[in-house]
Amino acid sequence: MTLPARSFAPPLARSTAIAAALICLQGAAPALAQELVELDEIVVTGSKRGEKLRDVPGSVAVVDAQKLAEEGVTDGATALREIPGAVMYSYGDRSNAFVTLRGVGPLLMPLSPDDSSVLTFVDGAPLMLEQSASSYLDLEQVEVLKGPQNTLFGRSTSGGAINLVPALPTDVFEGSLRSDFGSDGLYRAETVLNLPIRPGVLSTRFALRQSGVNGYAANDAGPDLGGNQVLAGRASVLYTPGDATRLLVTLAGENADTTPVYYTTQIGEADPLPARQSFASDNSQSRQLMAKFEQDFERFTFTAQTSFNDYSVENNYQGDQLLFSTVTGLPISDFSDTADNYMFWTKDQSRLTQEFRLSSLEGAAIGWVAGAVAYRDENRNTNSSNVTAFGATQAGFKSYDQVTDGVAVFGDISLPLSERLTASAGLRLTHEDKDFSADFDSLGYDLLYPGMLARYSESGRLSDDFWTGKAALSYEWSPDLTTYASIARGYKSGGYGFYNTFMGFGVPRGTYAPSETISYEIGGRASLFEGRLDLSGAVFFNDLNDEQIMLYDSATLASANANLDARSQGVELDATWRPDDHWQLGTGLAYTRTEITDVPAAASVVNAGLEAGDRLPNTPEWAGRLDLGYRATAGEIGWKAAAPDTEVYGKIGYSWMGARYFDAANLGKLAPVNLVSARLGMRWGNGEIYLFGENLLDERYLTVRQPYGVAAGTTTPVYGVSYDRGRVIGVGMTVTF
Repeated sequence: MTLPARSFAPPLARSTAIAAALICLQGAAPALAQELVELDEIVVTGSKRGEKLRDVPGSVAVVDAQKLAEEGVTDGATALREIPGAVMYSYGDRSNAFVTLRGVGPLLMPLSPDDSSVLTFVDGAPLMLEQSASSYLDLEQVEVLKGPQNTLFGRSTSGGAINLVPALPTDVFEGSLRSDFGSDGLYRAETVLNLPIRPGVLSTRFALRQSGVNGYAANDAGPDLGGNQVLAGRASVLYTPGDATRLLVTLAGENADTTPVYYTTQIGEADPLPARQSFASDNSQSRQLMAKFEQDFERFTFTAQTSFNDYSVENNYQGDQLLFSTVTGLPISDFSDTADNYMFWTKDQSRLTQEFRLSSLEGAAIGWVAGAVAYRDENRNTNSSNVTAFGATQAGFKSYDQVTDGVAVFGDISLPLSERLTASAGLRLTHEDKDFSADFDSLGYDLLYPGMLARYSESGRLSDDFWTGKAALSYEWSPDLTTYASIARGYKSGGYGFYNTFMGFGVPRGTYAPSETISYEIGGRASLFEGRLDLSGAVFFNDLNDEQIMLYDSATLASANANLDARSQGVELDATWRPDDHWQLGTGLAYTRTEITDVPAAASVVNAGLEAGDRLPNTPEWAGRLDLGYRATAGEIGWKAAAPDTEVYGKIGYSWMGARYFDAANLGKLAPVNLVSARLGMRWGNGEIYLFGENLLDERYLTVRQPYGVAAGTTTPVYGVSYDRGRVIGVGMTVTF
């Protein structure tokens, strides 16, 4: 049975021809291909009604299953390296990894669970913000939608959305086994099994991956940092009792145990020193359950989608003994005792979402979707710590509980005004309630620190009504050239922040205000020379009003919540050239200029150096990518030792990310990053073998550079830094059946 394109995302990636067109999507890196295709063969599901790429009036990057495999993409961190304008930054661990798109995203740290500026969705169902780096397993495609997506995806997606489209169960018995082995003890073992129970009526699909790698950052007081072990799986059941009825039920989960690369010491511009940490762990578990029911009627499709996501993480670490010793002048031994230098965090979160919608049928003259959604988020965070060197504010037990209930109605329509001109508009109305409470227990430290309370509690409630929306015009100059212009309003509600440094002294946390993003974009896509040259580009401007930011005083480790004004603007260009059926050259370039335009005086007092004119953190001004690929059969290159239809392929890729600042005050500048990757492989029948290499230049680039003042008794600045893994080379094989 063949499912219509609108339902559950069509299995586009099965056609190897699709890969050749993916580069023309906004910001996507090129994929190798065997034949040429038209843009209108690529369907984007982010509109929640299935929409051809050429008809989407906005920037969308789509990466299909073949490219995900050939790039070795296994999670959010590796996927976004291919998208200029997208940055995933991390504090050295997995659960504190967040995404910015075009400079819009959580600034430094999310203030509370409600910051979903750039959120990951699985078939439209939301994950937690802390799951941005989660596993990408058995996917048909990944869709990166840039700019505010609040209309259809809701919540706080003012920067964009990443939608993962899983592979669907089919009526064909098939499967695959894949294994990779490489340097640093790298291993990956993955299996996929598609098992039809009753062809045309009931099918199942299972995917499982176990992976791991050793640590790479030397640690003088414990195990090397940077190692991880990840187990991820998904089971899906598709029930189609008739041509017009579909029910998909999916259960997915992931366990990840990581020894994170938390801050090590950098003095001035010297190389980072080895870590000195007795323990560091970032261990998470997640479970997702989704049920999606679709029923086709004569003029529309009804969809009911229920999703539940449960996520928990234990994040325990010791502040680097050498780092603390350097900035305080105290002996290293003063920080080696875990009783005087420890930080234990737990996060337990759940998200229940129920959505009902009606949408137009595929091919309708007027495309539309309308619906309603209700959601409930429950969050509990606890922190037990004592960092003696930084005093009473860093001691005791703190808990943070928040429940968010929301309801929304939304609609989106695409209306042809003429044969070539199309107008589209979307609107979402949301009501949200937040209940918050927090408790403090001194754990006896009040006997050591004058003024500290033995216990303290606080609570609050907020309600908000807000609207988000988008309007766009697109014009089809010819079947090979389309341009568009759009304006969108994104919104993030206010709330109560995670952190209250002075809670132990009876100081209640203040609220932070809602923020608004007004985004303008002009862009277009073109396919020239009979499809051998694909071009796309966009010019954008984001006006960020009352953007939310966590202020940070590195001298005391004190934090506070605030709002400031900022803007980001830039240009994104992309091109793919296929001179013949064997070679492909692709390039992507992103220029993003950001600026903080207004800073409240109180914010500058808390966060030294923060002022108007500073750049937004974690956004390089320039980023780009260049890829060269070749593909041919053994017969075409005269290789007589192999079967004539054996396919040989190779590719080399270069990506570059310019200098950017890690902190809002622009004190911790990160150097440009140059990454080179390569892959050489051979496919025959149901087998494939390949060699791969990542970061072939062995560049140990910094991902965190947090100022910690100056070295005791000197004027030399000291930074807490994290850095990424160097060169990894390996071999892999895949068997399909």
